[in-house]
Amino acid sequence: MTTTATAPETTAPARPASPSIGSWLRNYAIAPIVLLLIIIMSFAAPNFLSVRNFMNLIDQNAPLMLIALGTTFVIISGAFDLSTGQIMSMSGVIAAKVALVLQNPALGLIVGLLVGIPVGLVNGYLVGRLQINSFLTTLATGLTMGGIALLVTQGLSLDLSSSSNFRWLGSHRFGDVPVSVIVIVLTYLILGFLLSRTVFGRHLYSVGSNAEAARLSGIATSRIRIAAYTVGALTAALAGLILVSRTGVGNVYAGASNLTLMAIAAVVIGGTSILGGKGALWRTVLGVLLLALTQNAFNLLSIQPYWQQIVSGLIILAAVILNAGALKR
Repeated sequence: MTTTATAPETTAPARPASPSIGSWLRNYAIAPIVLLLIIIMSFAAPNFLSVRNFMNLIDQNAPLMLIALGTTFVIISGAFDLSTGQIMSMSGVIAAKVALVLQNPALGLIVGLLVGIPVGLVNGYLVGRLQINSFLTTLATGLTMGGIALLVTQGLSLDLSSSSNFRWLGSHRFGDVPVSVIVIVLTYLILGFLLSRTVFGRHLYSVGSNAEAARLSGIATSRIRIAAYTVGALTAALAGLILVSRTGVGNVYAGASNLTLMAIAAVVIGGTSILGGKGALWRTVLGVLLLALTQNAFNLLSIQPYWQQIVSGLIILAAVILNAGALKR
């Protein structure tokens, strides 16, 4: 009797799934959209492409840009931060208060920046270590920070309009380049290095993708989220300094809640996943620019403000739909 050897069945390796159209749009569509908007507006408004107009555009949106850059870290980690606007307000009024009481603008700005650190640490500890829902946690801490800002100001505005040293950060220019633009560039470079060139950045993506798997692989997930929230709080505090030094007035009601939501919207518009694990700072920058360019274009074309709100809302809605569609796949 003879036996015939049979070769084991083999299966061709599965071909990696090609990225869907929705995924591509979420990741990269923001760049051509911004470019197209710039091209259209360069024909519609002759001054649109001027260096001064672009510098003014970035300067006017500096607080939003800074908050959005820090918010990117938090969202990539798989969480949210609803306290950034109130941190911005608190930082601004504390900086103004210290500068007025001690007659030391530089010290006021330093203290205003540093107050963001403990807030970020608390947010990160509650969300990362105690595993409390990030929405509820940061909503509560945001309300607390708003209350502290009211306590500091007693509901009044703190006037520093006559202090040229205090206002230098938010109003000085080097030629056509505002100091705020330089601050944004430096912040972007530092945060970009942290996100793409360090172990912390790699761990941040891992925690956002799958926190449990990251923990089992030896990553200190709670520390990563604490660091992410601290970055977000520091950029929010820096935004507060830019805003208060530009206006010369410490005001607790300076667009806090609006900037919080717009920063989250800009991050999502840029293509960062709302569930974490995916995203990039350049996408956030383009998300902010898309919102800012839309508003700037409407202003140059003298279009009614309600249309600005409608279009901005539709842009955000489209980004959320694309994000949700990509997550389902």
